[in-house]
Amino acid sequence: MMRDQGRLIEWFDEKGYGFIQPNDADKDRVFLHIKDFARSGPRPIVGCALEYLVILDERGRYRAKQVIYLKAAQTRALAANKKRSVSTARTSSLKPMQIAAVVYIVIVALLSFIHLLPAYSFIFIALMNVLSYWLYAQDKEAAQLGNRRVPEQTLHIISFLGGWPAAGLAQQKLRHKTQKQPFRKIYFCTIVLNILLLIWLISPLNVVLRLSLIHI
Repeated sequence: MMRDQGRLIEWFDEKGYGFIQPNDADKDRVFLHIKDFARSGPRPIVGCALEYLVILDERGRYRAKQVIYLKAAQTRALAANKKRSVSTARTSSLKPMQIAAVVYIVIVALLSFIHLLPAYSFIFIALMNVLSYWLYAQDKEAAQLGNRRVPEQTLHIISFLGGWPAAGLAQQKLRHKTQKQPFRKIYFCTIVLNILLLIWLISPLNVVLRLSLIHI
């Protein structure tokens, strides 16, 4: 558990809960309930700066505890930090994972075109990526609404089957599961296993094995 700072970006006053966006744009949104404030005070409003303890609740979502309002001087410091983080994000438009994902898609397309992979391979990979992003979006929405979540095992299987580029994109764009461990470690393992599978499929040993099975 650690303390963090951010701003309230959604608040449903009649229900007494909302969501905080941490100052670090790469972090997931944090659930906030009115009873989680450290002391009584004015009702929260969208845009207010908060400091809080981050925990992982029984639903697997990040939740704020011991929440306090930040003072004006602290808020100005937060704004300066946010500007710096936005500037840094703009200067590094292409991250290594994004480059790897583009290279992977291009290689699969090329291998399918020259028939080192079955012709339908590229279509299959494309479908896995569409499905992967959709499942992450559904899981994000379920986490916010408190509904039944998409099993992490399902997300990992789709990633292993070639949907890992869209999974990485969804994690960043939706700010979902970007910090949760061991989920991230398993995610990177699925990338390695998928690439090893791809290498096996185009390796001479696999070609020889397939020819041997045909002649049996």
